[in-house]
Amino acid sequence: MQIILLDEVRFDQFAINHPNHNYYQSSNYGRLMSKHGHNAYYLGLVDNVGEIKAATLMIVKNEKNEKRKMGYAPRGFLIDWNNKELVTEFTNGLKDFLSKRNFTYLKVDPMVIYKVHNEDGSEKNGMEDNSSFVQEMQNLGYIHMGYNNGLEASKPRWNAFTELDNNIISLYNSISKDARDKINESARMGNKIYRGSANDISLLYSVINKTIPPLDYYLDYYQFYGQNSFEIYFNKLEPVSYVNSSKTMYEEEEQINNELNMQMQDFNNPNKESVINEKLKSDERLAKYKKKMLEASNLFQSYPSGLVTAGVAVIKFGNSVTFFASGINEKFKDQHPEYLLKWQLMQEYARQGYKVINLGGLTSDLKKDYESTLKTEMANKIVEYVGEFDLVINKKAYYTGSKLNPILNWLNTPI
Repeated sequence: MQIILLDEVRFDQFAINHPNHNYYQSSNYGRLMSKHGHNAYYLGLVDNVGEIKAATLMIVKNEKNEKRKMGYAPRGFLIDWNNKELVTEFTNGLKDFLSKRNFTYLKVDPMVIYKVHNEDGSEKNGMEDNSSFVQEMQNLGYIHMGYNNGLEASKPRWNAFTELDNNIISLYNSISKDARDKINESARMGNKIYRGSANDISLLYSVINKTIPPLDYYLDYYQFYGQNSFEIYFNKLEPVSYVNSSKTMYEEEEQINNELNMQMQDFNNPNKESVINEKLKSDERLAKYKKKMLEASNLFQSYPSGLVTAGVAVIKFGNSVTFFASGINEKFKDQHPEYLLKWQLMQEYARQGYKVINLGGLTSDLKKDYESTLKTEMANKIVEYVGEFDLVINKKAYYTGSKLNPILNWLNTPI
């Protein structure tokens, strides 16, 4: 068998049918990165009759001043990692192929699960554990870059997933109670989900409110993946519905509060302490709903046609869906619009036959901020991948460069 260059069509045909398929390993991503300072190459291991046994997209930074030539196979390779003989042959073939083209090393971060965790970070019992995988890769000449727990690697090592079920009740019960409570509360607030178009990408970018990646990347994702694979959705708060729902919630809670107040005045009530506690909680909810009534009235005055409070960009590829980027209007965070938005999409993608949703990357401490909390609460599977590996092609250049980097960084540090 030998390594050859594949064209985009042949690579995509192999990639979309592979168990390890993902939107990074596609010509869509290759063309996207080619527009942003990289060259894209599609490498395949073929047998004597030309059948592809393994393949990968490799992107190379188009930088003439770069001292070391480095390739990167994002979330690759497309290979049966359990087939040791095939992995060995593909690795040796890549070494030979890249050595002739003056590469120093190839970086790869395979979608191989190291461990599976619960929402609280504890390890799930009875799940796959690929602790031996790292040693096997090292035996083939790969250098493991460590079990990093942050977001410092090329792609996050920790990821939150929701495995979909077309039984919507089962799917709903598979996410955390905290998430379900927030979805229910948001659903009562007069929210409406709608799909945006290419003309709404700038609106999405403003809702996400992050400068990395820049707006151009979202426009390019839409261009290269197409409207059938790259979708954007918004949650819109409807003022009239918001006014009515806030009023209804206040009135319902007011009735509960009055009943609790009457129970408190019954000196013969044996559960008086419990009633007092419930009354205090009801007082808090009543104050909260009263505040929302005022907010709803002001919103109606300022935005009579409604206001976008959350948005999400979605990439569909194969049988999986990725929530690529999302954000909320901070003023309405306590209404949990992003929870409702993503739950509505989960239901729809489950009905369409998709198998899993990638909610995005995490750090190992999981519930560190709002974004991480949302991901862990809406996930039913937290995955820890094995991490990054460098396949060294030119040892002298690789290790010389590693030793020089700290010195060069020190020399270039501003005084």
